[in-house]
Amino acid sequence: MRRPTAYGRMGDVNDKRRPGWPGELLVVFGLLVVYDQVAGLAKLRVGTSVAHGRALLALERSDLEHDLDSWLDRTSWLHAPAAYYYDVAHICVTVGVLLAAYLWRAEVYRRARTALVAINVIGFAGFLAYPVAPPRLLPGAGFVDIVARSGTWGAWDTGGAVAQRANEFGSMPSLHAAWAVWVALTVLSMTRRAPLRVLAWGHVAMTTVVVLATGNHYWLDVVAGAATGGVCWWVAGLRRRAEVPQHAAVHSELPATVQV
Repeated sequence: MRRPTAYGRMGDVNDKRRPGWPGELLVVFGLLVVYDQVAGLAKLRVGTSVAHGRALLALERSDLEHDLDSWLDRTSWLHAPAAYYYDVAHICVTVGVLLAAYLWRAEVYRRARTALVAINVIGFAGFLAYPVAPPRLLPGAGFVDIVARSGTWGAWDTGGAVAQRANEFGSMPSLHAAWAVWVALTVLSMTRRAPLRVLAWGHVAMTTVVVLATGNHYWLDVVAGAATGGVCWWVAGLRRRAEVPQHAAVHSELPATVQV
């Protein structure tokens, strides 16, 4: 009978051991603290953010956002579902997929966690370097604030915790789009089941429509966000693959099996 040595289990580059949860929670807490500090700067940069938003809208030379926003404004029965999807889905779906990877696919989780942290760091840097007001906050631009009109608990004028802690001027890149692409790539790495993969890409499509139709993003935001999600996932994969030669070199110097 042959069995792997202890090193064989620990040195496997496809190691399926879950990272310790205290360290993972510390990472999440650190991101929340940074976000809170960054979001606190938003009200100090309103003028700059609005100017950047107008410049971005002029650069696009497109009526896509306005057409979608007008359509949703006329379709009143969709206001609440769209607002809830905007407020809740990107957080719940992202956290749910990350938790599923942590519990059942630790080898995917490590890459996914690294990519998600990188996405958020880029989002913070984008706000600090180039704050952008969303279309709904551009005076005289003709956009309707669908989330505010919905009256849902996440609406900006309700005074809820979600609304008060949100950074309304961090449109570029769209973290909604970046997280949605991250969800799709993570699910593709976790399972081959077609229904789950279709749902993941459906989330990307739905997120794109919702953030544009509610007046919260420009299509350039969405493109930049999707690119951010894809690039961060790719770079996180390079980091994981870079560890393979080191493990392989050490593993070749030790016996892989023990005779019993």
